[in-house]
Amino acid sequence: MNTSHPESLGQRIRRAGKLASGERAVADYLQRHPEEAAISSAAKLGEVTGTSDATVIRTARKLGFDGLNDLKRSLVDHLARRRNPAQVLDDRVQRLHSEHGVLQPVIDAGLALLGDVPALVDSADWTRAVATLTDAEHIWAYGIGPSAAIADHLALSLRRAGKPADSWTATGFRLADELLRLQPAHAVVVIAPLRVFREIGIVLDHAHRIGARSVLLTEAIDEAGETRADTVLPLPDSTEGAANELIAPLTILHALVLELAAAERTSAVEQYQRLNELRTEIAGTDLDISRLPEL
Repeated sequence: MNTSHPESLGQRIRRAGKLASGERAVADYLQRHPEEAAISSAAKLGEVTGTSDATVIRTARKLGFDGLNDLKRSLVDHLARRRNPAQVLDDRVQRLHSEHGVLQPVIDAGLALLGDVPALVDSADWTRAVATLTDAEHIWAYGIGPSAAIADHLALSLRRAGKPADSWTATGFRLADELLRLQPAHAVVVIAPLRVFREIGIVLDHAHRIGARSVLLTEAIDEAGETRADTVLPLPDSTEGAANELIAPLTILHALVLELAAAERTSAVEQYQRLNELRTEIAGTDLDISRLPEL
């Protein structure tokens, strides 16, 4: 099944509806390990998923592929697109029909992307990520390029919730100076939606070397497996839809902050109250400059 704008694997899985337990195991593995799946035989995929080669082939056909080879070609195409930001943008634009407006298609794509998150993020990984941030004396958020804005936002949200946090956005030699600030009792959260660049691997290696815990958010699960990240939170494939790749990590990190705030609700609320008091002091007047209607 080859089209000029093929569905993403996540879209195919949703469209397939209810899958048998073995088929679900194969589908989950395909989403989490696309690079390994692309070079594996049906027998190998059956072995690693605890199913059989027949289940693997049946799953491929249920997902709309002509067979395993068609599925593997799709995975290779997906991996190639993820490594080419210009191709990702071109594909996204071509899928939109501007004569009808792009707002609704982009919203629909974002909703679909977020719909893939629950199936990807394992509850044990989520619990481990929450514990990593809860136990850390200080949290460092790291992102490169567009992900730098997410790192800044995460650090700000954590501080407002009462958790000491800062962000790193440097690359090259400037990153080395930042890494000197990392301590064993700290934690690192790395946002790398599409690619695990060299700097990201170095941050995770350094954290592991000194005993600091780390959490990595990425859809490049195959590349994540080569890092020293303690916990990997998989992101859904964003390269074959109109949704921005930052939507899922922003939502997941917001949920993590709320988990921490819920665990320390009183102190988090008090921190926000102190924030408002400082804002009022800086403004020199009551922040509520507009009068609310009287009931």
